[in-house]
Amino acid sequence: MRGLSDAGRREAQRVADLLEGHDVAAIIASPYTRAIQTVQPLADRLGTTIEIDPDLRERHLSSGPLDDFTAWLEATWRDFRLARPGCESNGAAQARVSRAIRRIAASSDSRDVVIATHGTALSLFLRTLDPAVDFEFWARMSLPDVYAVATSPEGAWSYRRVWS
Repeated sequence: MRGLSDAGRREAQRVADLLEGHDVAAIIASPYTRAIQTVQPLADRLGTTIEIDPDLRERHLSSGPLDDFTAWLEATWRDFRLARPGCESNGAAQARVSRAIRRIAASSDSRDVVIATHGTALSLFLRTLDPAVDFEFWARMSLPDVYAVATSPEGAWSYRRVWS
């Protein structure tokens, strides 16, 4: 898998700057190289390891090149059942990532957990909290992007963007 660019490594340091002052119980990442490399500087500063959760991986969109990647991706946001043969639909990916994040949150003892995943995976999870999250939301996300997700004692979930 492709690693971070020089600019991506600089941004990973900024992610560490942003998050190192929090009471981080764990750092959990997708098994993909770029997700791990994005949180490695934070793990190094905190003297902790990164746990890998395969359910945080990005959605498998296509087994080969797509003539019009953006049009296909946008179509998958209109129809959450749409998937190429052998690939994963938005609906299936949303369920997988949402189960993982909810499981991680339930085991956090109310401490912060840093989760490193991918743009589509994160957007699909956020859509479970806010139906306004759509293709355009995904398209506006930066690389990297950081969102704080919180739960209330009543069980309500909320999110806010903390990256600038």
